[in-house]
Amino acid sequence: MLASANPLDGFDQVASLTASRLTLMGDDDLEVGIRLREIATHLRDAGGRELWRSRSLYLTLLDRTTMGPDNNPVGPEAICEGLAALCAQYDGSIEQTFAMLDRVEDLLCHGLPALYAEINELLTKLGVEPAQAHYAANVASPVRPAGGQAASASTQPATNALLLLQDVLRHRSGLLQAGAGGHFVAADGQAEAANPLLDDAAAAYMLKDLLERLTALELRSASAPAAGHDESSPSAPRPLKSSDFDVPLGRTEALTLDTMALIFEAIFESADIPDAVKGIIGRLQIPLLKQAIVDPTLFANNQHPARLLINRMARAAVGLPLNTGVDHPLCKRIAAIASALRDSREGSGDGLGKALAELDALVNEGDQAVRAAAAGPIRLVVAHEQAIAAQQAAETWLRASLTRTRSPEIAAFLERYWVRVMVAAAQEGGTEGARWQQDSATGGELIWSVQPKQTNEERKHLAGMASSLIKRIGSGLDGIGISGPERLPFLNRLFDLQTAALRGQAQEKTREAGLALERRSQSRPESGPAAKGGACTLGSGELQVHYLAQADEHEATARAATASSSCQVGDWLRFSLPDREQEPLCGLCCWQSPSSHTVLLFNPVWGYAVALPSALLEQQVRAGRAQVVSGVATFDSAAEHALRLLD
Repeated sequence: MLASANPLDGFDQVASLTASRLTLMGDDDLEVGIRLREIATHLRDAGGRELWRSRSLYLTLLDRTTMGPDNNPVGPEAICEGLAALCAQYDGSIEQTFAMLDRVEDLLCHGLPALYAEINELLTKLGVEPAQAHYAANVASPVRPAGGQAASASTQPATNALLLLQDVLRHRSGLLQAGAGGHFVAADGQAEAANPLLDDAAAAYMLKDLLERLTALELRSASAPAAGHDESSPSAPRPLKSSDFDVPLGRTEALTLDTMALIFEAIFESADIPDAVKGIIGRLQIPLLKQAIVDPTLFANNQHPARLLINRMARAAVGLPLNTGVDHPLCKRIAAIASALRDSREGSGDGLGKALAELDALVNEGDQAVRAAAAGPIRLVVAHEQAIAAQQAAETWLRASLTRTRSPEIAAFLERYWVRVMVAAAQEGGTEGARWQQDSATGGELIWSVQPKQTNEERKHLAGMASSLIKRIGSGLDGIGISGPERLPFLNRLFDLQTAALRGQAQEKTREAGLALERRSQSRPESGPAAKGGACTLGSGELQVHYLAQADEHEATARAATASSSCQVGDWLRFSLPDREQEPLCGLCCWQSPSSHTVLLFNPVWGYAVALPSALLEQQVRAGRAQVVSGVATFDSAAEHALRLLD
């Protein structure tokens, strides 16, 4: 374990642990160094929350309270140090080195989140507590919530990105934890001596003054969509920082303001939220700032109603085009909920509860409307896949039947006509249906009827069934639209073959099983909507489905059995269409076939639906090219984004 009995002030004092201390010589080494820095960035993104949690645990484990984010002993920088050592011993060319690094990077990006989770779980079981839990518990709360009880720390501090963000800001400011009067102790352990009574009075006065200034700014901006934002201007709302209010950096209020500023900045810069909705969220910036100042549990509790409010607003806008305007009906309803909440002057309690309930109802209403509109595309896909399944079942029946006949004429008839009868039977009632059973029996009796009859019983049976067999063959041909003149030559030849069979005469010609099937596949290849594996467009006009190619049957079955189900009906998914150069699409998963595992995604703004194999979606999810966006907590994601920017 990379632990030391003597804590060090900076990780740079531990030999050979950071990529920043690599000694590179020559142009190739310089290129490798640049590539390693890129890899470190990608690994940091892949590590996500688990990476930041591991650093917090190592802060406690190593008792290194000033260890920077880049100095995690299991972080990307330490990994890149090891990669640098490998590159130094590698004898290949620079191109081979880069190819090796590309492969290693892919493996690490896929495996690191799980590895960090295992490390974190192990350290937690050993009793190591995350460092930010101590900070959260020691932050002084100037105002007590209702009931007179002090605000408690989060029960889940180790998974709260907001606490990690505060942790980083605190360390970057050279501060450790809150002391008397809401001040932070400096990193060197020195704090200015002060009279506690005077400190408390000053803290109360400064808090009152800050809240009054925020209220005044809120009143002045009541007619605008967001603080510092003109409704006619395309620019995003501006986050408010401690410097805007001249709050000293050593105070808890300053840390709160700057933390929230980073959160709102990440939200305002998000490429996933329409600008109109960003403006609506911006209107709630000051109420949320006031809430965070008087209620420290907003940072510690990832289920705090104020945080859920932002998450639900962003969730309600999922699926909207990014250029959606403020006049869109959905944006108007979200804006009305925000205005009612702000006008009620209730930053918590009934006001927030009512707003959350209205947003939940809005989300459910919108999703139900999309699923209802997808009923037509779903019917198209079901019919299309039933046709594919029927074609495959008929082909299987045909192959088995061809092995039972030695008559070229019968084999040709089965391949050209009767397999189509079997397709229609499978579409009508499936392979267990009465029509399938009857038509399958008819095909079998046709094969038997032309085989030589050696006994009187066989001859009597053929003579008795011949008329019925002809009628059933005619009925089957009627069902697929074969005219009388087209079928007549075969029926005449069938009479001759059955006559010869009654006399016990064998066929003059023999054929190898499967020969006619090969001939048919060469002369008349499968085509149309039932052709297995073909991508096509179903429907027309306003009712269209882009149906993507199915994987090989056996491969698809194996992948579906091993793939985790990351997309469920009711999820909004951002994904990409294969082999198409366009922006990712965001659609609602409206249906999933229990047999073929085909998923149908739909968004009314597209003008069409998309049906594709679930295995393809799983590939995109694992590669980071697809994501279930309806499950994203926007507030926490903004904190994680801010963490990456700070790093």
